[in-house]
Amino acid sequence: MTSRKDDVASKLSYAHDRFQSMMDELFTAKREARDPNNLVHAAADVLSNSRECFDYLGQDILETHILPLTKNNDLITKYSQGKVRAYFPFYESQLRKKAVYADLRVTAPALHKRLLGFAADIKNNNKIPNTLLQSGLFDELKDIVNHKKHDRLIAVISEEESEFLIEQPGMKMLIPRDGQKGWKSFSVSPGSQVSRVSEYRFEFNKREVAEFCMFAHRATEIVTRGFYDEFF
Repeated sequence: MTSRKDDVASKLSYAHDRFQSMMDELFTAKREARDPNNLVHAAADVLSNSRECFDYLGQDILETHILPLTKNNDLITKYSQGKVRAYFPFYESQLRKKAVYADLRVTAPALHKRLLGFAADIKNNNKIPNTLLQSGLFDELKDIVNHKKHDRLIAVISEEESEFLIEQPGMKMLIPRDGQKGWKSFSVSPGSQVSRVSEYRFEFNKREVAEFCMFAHRATEIVTRGFYDEFF
């Protein structure tokens, strides 16, 4: 059976493009001291498309590594009747006992072990290897998208003058005022423009919008690509 790897790549490409457009509008709005247009919808697009990639991967795991090999006739029957929900296993409990992915212990032990390791990384908030990205944020990504399904929109809150916008020819940078460690001031090159601007955070988890959206599409790309490269 053909995997959904290309569909995942397409979704992540779209999420990346949406993120870049959102950032362009965010910088422009901050410079013009106004609220950015359609920020809620753009952010929701990035997060939901990133989150859906995991369920594509989960479906591929079920159809490639479980159904053709399992002796669980009840699972096969329920799948044929459309009664199996193959949500990606972010938690150890989704890989144990009678869970859908539990059969991987027999049908694909290496993949089962890899998924258990990923679930442990999320639980312990370990860094994704060779990055500064925290695995625990996948739990927040899952929950914020599920929350959106009920409330339709992801609420965003604005905090005035919470960031510095630094602009130079060919470069734009945002520096949060809070949470900095080890320094109390910064210097910029001649000709730079520095402004105090509003910061935008998700109401759901209080994460800064741009930072969390960057994590969503980038970390999802790294993790899903790793699974596809190794097991498909």
